[in-house]
Amino acid sequence: LRAETQQAKAEAEGSLAQTTADRAEDQKYLDETAALCTQKTADFESRQKLREEELATIKEAVEIMSSDSVLGSGEKHLPTLVQRGVALAQLRSSGQQSPLQARIAQFLSDRAQHLNSHVLALASQRVAADPFTKVKKMIKDLIVKLMEQANSEADHKGYCDTELATNKQTREIKQSEVEELSASVDKNTAASNQLAQEIAELSDAVAALRQEQAQATKNRAEEKATNAETVADAKEAQLALEKATQVLKEFYTSAA
Repeated sequence: LRAETQQAKAEAEGSLAQTTADRAEDQKYLDETAALCTQKTADFESRQKLREEELATIKEAVEIMSSDSVLGSGEKHLPTLVQRGVALAQLRSSGQQSPLQARIAQFLSDRAQHLNSHVLALASQRVAADPFTKVKKMIKDLIVKLMEQANSEADHKGYCDTELATNKQTREIKQSEVEELSASVDKNTAASNQLAQEIAELSDAVAALRQEQAQATKNRAEEKATNAETVADAKEAQLALEKATQVLKEFYTSAA
């Protein structure tokens, strides 16, 4: 029974050590993932804020160029963009850069410097260089691209959140296993200690019995020796008595 208990204890301790090591490894991975995701989240939020400002800037540029009120919108957002007498259709067909186009390019360039935005800087260059007929489509395409990037990064952030939650759950499972194995080790240790105590008590009892047995053997040996001496004395007394009786018989016989 003691051997079985010791074996169970050893197995539980081995499992505990392995599970503890696994948990430590999982904790390390979780910490690394958390640090990475924290940094990615901060970067994501920073990029999202920049992207929102980029989109707002580009949409404002689109509004300036929209439909039949191009000149009016230009005056609303950029009061000195153009004079009302500019012939927009002629500028579009000629492919030349209009004052409105130049002012929008400058507007995007200023915002690019203010926001430190590479996207707006490129858009400013495109607006300044491309024919006006292509500018509006280019800006709309850029809006779509920015929104797609925002959605993609949002999906990646969701992956980080899921990964953190999964690793937290794994860590909790490992913690539960460690606690169960620790309880098993404690139980087996207590049982082993109890058996050791019982064995010690039995060993003491056996030693006491052996001592009593040795004492009894010694006593019997002493009694045997005493009895042998008593028997010898009795035999000597009997012989002496027989001799005395013989002497008396002989005396009385001769006297008669």
